[in-house]
Amino acid sequence: MKSFGNRLPIVFSALLLSLSSYALDSYDASLFATITDAGEVVDKMVIDFGKNALVKSVDKDTFEVKAVASTQKAREGSDVESYGDYEITRKIEKVTVKKNVVTLYFNQAEGATLAYLSSARNYPADLTYTIEQKKPISLKRGKDKSDNYTAEYKCDGKFYDEETALFKSVIVEDGINYQFFAPEKKANTLIVWFHGNGEGDWNGSVNNVSQLRANRGGVAWATKEAQKIFGGAYVMAFQAPDTWYYAQRDSLLEKAEEEIQSVVKKYGIDKNRIVLSGCSAGGYMSTRMIIKYPDLFSAAMINCPALDVASARGGETPTDEELLSIRSSRTAIYLVQGENDGVVDTELCSKRLFKALTEGKESVSKRFEQEGDSGFLTTETTDKKYVLSLYDTTDSDRSKGKIRVREDYNLDGVFESVEYSNHWSWIYTLKNNPRTFDNVSVWQWAANRLK
Repeated sequence: MKSFGNRLPIVFSALLLSLSSYALDSYDASLFATITDAGEVVDKMVIDFGKNALVKSVDKDTFEVKAVASTQKAREGSDVESYGDYEITRKIEKVTVKKNVVTLYFNQAEGATLAYLSSARNYPADLTYTIEQKKPISLKRGKDKSDNYTAEYKCDGKFYDEETALFKSVIVEDGINYQFFAPEKKANTLIVWFHGNGEGDWNGSVNNVSQLRANRGGVAWATKEAQKIFGGAYVMAFQAPDTWYYAQRDSLLEKAEEEIQSVVKKYGIDKNRIVLSGCSAGGYMSTRMIIKYPDLFSAAMINCPALDVASARGGETPTDEELLSIRSSRTAIYLVQGENDGVVDTELCSKRLFKALTEGKESVSKRFEQEGDSGFLTTETTDKKYVLSLYDTTDSDRSKGKIRVREDYNLDGVFESVEYSNHWSWIYTLKNNPRTFDNVSVWQWAANRLK
C-alpha cells in the first residue's frame, strides 16, 4: 500500500480554496413601508453594496422578491381564520441606483403588513422576504470590477415606516392604550382619533399599532399639511381594548376622557383647542363622547358613524333625545359618509344625526364634482356649525356601490381611479377632501372652530 504522507492536507486545503473562490458575497436588504388609503404596505427594498462600491446594469428584472405574510403563530390554539395571509412574488415597478445603493419600488396595491382575521380585526402579520438575483450586474469596488457579478441577499422581515415612527406607543394599565405624536415645537392643540372596529386589539395582544397602520386615520394628523393648518398639534390615536361598542359596558368613555385630560394637563394644551375625529365604530365612540362630555371638544370630524348597528354589537344605539342633546354642546360637527353605505345605513347614521342637529335651522347645499374621485353634496347650517358631505356611490344598491379615489399604486406618476368599499368614506376626510359650502376644506373648517 502506498503512503500519501502529508499530501492529503495539501490537497484538502487546495479544495477548500477552490470552493471558497465560488462563495457568493452576501448583502442585507432593508424594507420600508408606507400607509396608503387602503392600509400600510411594504413598498420599498433597499440594498446597500457597501462603501466605495459602484453598481450598474440593474433593472426591474434583475431581482425576484417573494413575500410571505403569516398570522399563524398568533392564531394558534384558536378557531380564528385569516383572510389576509399571503405568499406572493412582489411586482417591482421601478428601480433606482445611486452609486452603491439599489432601491426596488414595489406596487402599492399589494404587500400589506396587516392581515384581516375572521374575528373582524386587522392584525400585524409576520413578514418573510426572500430575494434572488436573476441576472448579473456590474459592480466596481476600488480597482476590482466585475460585469458578471452575482450575490446573495438576506432580509429579516422587519420594516421601517417614517410616519408611524413619529408616534410613541403609550400603554395604560387598566386604561386605553394609544399612540402619541408630539410636534417639534410646543403646541396648544390636541387631535384625538378613534379608529374603526377592525383596528381594535385582539386576544389581548396589546399590539397598539393597528390603529396607525390600517388606514391614515392616525398618521394623517401628523402630516405637514395638517400641522400647518392646525398651527401644530399633538395627536392621540387610541386603540380599543376590544371594540368601541363596549364604550358604556367597559367604562371606555370615562377612561378616554381621563387620559385626554391627563395629556392636556401634561402638555399645556388649550381646552378650547381639542379636536375629535373617528370613523365607523370610532364614529359611534365619537358620538358617545360628545353626548357624555358636551364641552370637551370644540370640533369633531365624524365619518360614517355606526349608530344603527351599535345595539346588535354590544353597544347602545343613541336615542333621539341623546342626539338632540348634542345641540346644546359646544362641539361643531362635520359628518362624512357615502350616499349608500353598505355597512352602516347612511339614513340611520350620518343623516339621522345631521337631522337631529339641524332640524329647524336654516341650511344651504352645494354639489362638488371631482375627476377620478367621487363627487359629493355638502349641506350645512348657515352658522357653519354643522356640515354633512355625502359622497356619490357607483350604485344605488348598498350591496353593490363603491366609492372612487385617485391613486398611483404603480408609481408611474399617473393617478387612476380606484374603487373601494362604499363604507370607506373616511379616506376623503383623511385626504382633507370634503369641502364646505364656501369651499373650505374639512381640516380648515375644524381649525376655524378653535378659539
